[in-house]
Amino acid sequence: MQMPASIARIYDAVYTQGQLFDVDRPLASDPLHTPGTRANSIAIAGGAFGDEGKGRIVDELCTQFARTASRMVIYRWNGGANAGHTVIVGGKRVALHQLPSGSLHENATVVLGKGMVVHPGDLLTEIAHLQPLMAQGKRLDLHIDAQAVLSLDTHRAFEAALRDWATGGLGSTGRGIAPAYADVLFRHPVRVGDLLAADWEGRLGAHYDLYSALMRGLDADFSIAEVPSLAEGTGIVGSYTDFLRRISQQAEALRDYIDADTFRLIDSAWADESIPFVFEGAQAIGLDPRWGVYPDVTASDPTFDGIAYSTEGSVQPWRIGARAGAIKATYSSSVGSRRLPTQMDDTLAHRIREDAHEYGATTRRPRDIVHIDLPCLRFFADVSRMQYLVLTHLDIAYADTPIRVCTQYTDASGDIVPYRPNQAYLDAVTPHYIELPSWDGAGLQGARRLEDLPGEALRYIAFITQALGVTPIMGTTGPEREAVIRWM
Repeated sequence: MQMPASIARIYDAVYTQGQLFDVDRPLASDPLHTPGTRANSIAIAGGAFGDEGKGRIVDELCTQFARTASRMVIYRWNGGANAGHTVIVGGKRVALHQLPSGSLHENATVVLGKGMVVHPGDLLTEIAHLQPLMAQGKRLDLHIDAQAVLSLDTHRAFEAALRDWATGGLGSTGRGIAPAYADVLFRHPVRVGDLLAADWEGRLGAHYDLYSALMRGLDADFSIAEVPSLAEGTGIVGSYTDFLRRISQQAEALRDYIDADTFRLIDSAWADESIPFVFEGAQAIGLDPRWGVYPDVTASDPTFDGIAYSTEGSVQPWRIGARAGAIKATYSSSVGSRRLPTQMDDTLAHRIREDAHEYGATTRRPRDIVHIDLPCLRFFADVSRMQYLVLTHLDIAYADTPIRVCTQYTDASGDIVPYRPNQAYLDAVTPHYIELPSWDGAGLQGARRLEDLPGEALRYIAFITQALGVTPIMGTTGPEREAVIRWM
């Protein structure tokens, strides 16, 4: 079948006429200083189904800003302990889940926003891991929005019981994220600020009683329910008294980090355009409950629109200098029960999975590996109003294996149809591919300059970014922290 006309024109321009659309040179204008937007601001979201390496990109951006700025703000706008990314500091690998990647920078003000759900126990463990890595005498400058929702062991136990009872937990990480967000819609959330309330015991006690009743309805019991714990691997929710004692200790340890007025902090810093802002999203646009494939969706808003809610309107996404989505350059990965049309054959999928260590940072689940899917990725770029693209894993390419790219779907009647986030629909479509020349990814590892990219990689980047209607700003060429290519 012929390519769609728009894709055919791009293919001809790149692979026949040799046009690169300037991907072989730095951007002519700086996206962080675009008229009509707030200078020195950038947001990074997952552009596919998660695990794209967003945390590393955020860390690199913060490193770049730290060279010239005396202060910067790093803002996490969604999700909770279900996120997972690893940064390498002084040769030591540090896994982060709720704290954003740039937290270790000395001049960083770190904000966990209203749009998050915060697990206090796991957060304290993360802080304990990070604090020894801070500069001597430097304390983590962390502000937890008091309006952020608490995600507690009660939620984790209930989610596990629900998963055992039926399929309501399908696609979850077991971190209690969905029940915590559901509490907001059910109008009985417990928030971070409740930890410091005068009647905290009554609020948290009522929460325990509610979830104890829900557990009994599922023939489950808190006293023996095991839950994930970042510090200990697993733990037990325990009795009413045990639960409140643990909460009391965690509240005291977090007291100095809980901020009842992050709105004022963000509003004031946002008005000062000399202060860089880096917004970090968790999960990805393909996991959004509106745009993802049920039931493998998350419970928060991983799109750029989530920033407006999390900041209580202080920051409108369209004002951010650069809204960038991250995707893996030559393939995509997926975790869960979703079945994507562009599933890769087992041999190549295994090769990529091993070379790229495609196992969940939080769950250690092996990820499904699929071919690049232009209808799908263009859909995510459109619904999120993405402007720029980060291409990670440019080193996962093989000179002996062309890169297969899906250009369109057809239905049972042979008609060309678009992507839709519906499993039954996706099961019925047939993907159609083109094969693009690849390159030696192993030879590319560690490349740091645009001129280090081989012609095949540049042509591929030109084709993909033109097809998605976005502009490349960064890429990664290996696992090393410094193996980053920049267009801006």
